[in-house]
Amino acid sequence: MATQIGVVLPGDPIPLDSVIPPSTSEPVIQLGPGTLHIPPSTILPVRAGALTASTTSTPTTSTTTIYVDNSTGRYTPAVHDVVIGTVASRFGDLENAYYRVLLPSSTAPQGILAASAFANAASRKTRPNLLPGTVVYARVAAMSLALGEPELECFDERTGKEAGFGELKGGMVADISVGLARRLLLLSSAAAAKANSGRLSVVDVLGQTLAFEIAVGRNGRIWVNSDSCATTVAVIRAIQETEFMTYHDMQDHVAKIVKNLQRSQK
Repeated sequence: MATQIGVVLPGDPIPLDSVIPPSTSEPVIQLGPGTLHIPPSTILPVRAGALTASTTSTPTTSTTTIYVDNSTGRYTPAVHDVVIGTVASRFGDLENAYYRVLLPSSTAPQGILAASAFANAASRKTRPNLLPGTVVYARVAAMSLALGEPELECFDERTGKEAGFGELKGGMVADISVGLARRLLLLSSAAAAKANSGRLSVVDVLGQTLAFEIAVGRNGRIWVNSDSCATTVAVIRAIQETEFMTYHDMQDHVAKIVKNLQRSQK
């Protein structure tokens, strides 16, 4: 889970003890966008924004990715980020097939997704056959130094299972700011909500009265699916329109949108 440490300016020193969990005995540190390593052990931000640490753990190692995030500008891919993209084309042979996935509003406009990089895709017969225009929910597994493009995977790296990754069928895709995407992902767990004084995200507030599915991409895209187009559009509107509202104004605006939706469906 990603954790926001605080706001930094270019040149501010980043103390490692502020971003590494205290329980981590032998941490692995990975630098993401907006950071610079000056040997031997100095790390500096090179742009203003929110200093963010994302920690992933396995039974043997714990890796903390440090990056500087802000609400404006284009998305810069970083390892472990979840993204929503659109399949543009397929290339390669039958045994080693790959997809080019478009990542709008990104400094890397497309990524590479192997046909084998899905859960239960060990053999060619079980691999998905994605057509151009297919929307996928993926994770940035690595950055290709040769191609300068992110390498994507559609499974949970800890369990090897699908865990919501893969083709997103039906629904609608909409754009939001990269800052809003970051905040929605930060508040997507009970622990994060508790750290935010118990305040729920707009998605959780909507979920109290409406039934829908949602996927949030770190690249500033959301996918929403429900049993009606009207509900899907209402959810997208609520998320987009409440970005800069106070918490109480957001609750009031969501209640108004839900009330109008329910009235129109009678």
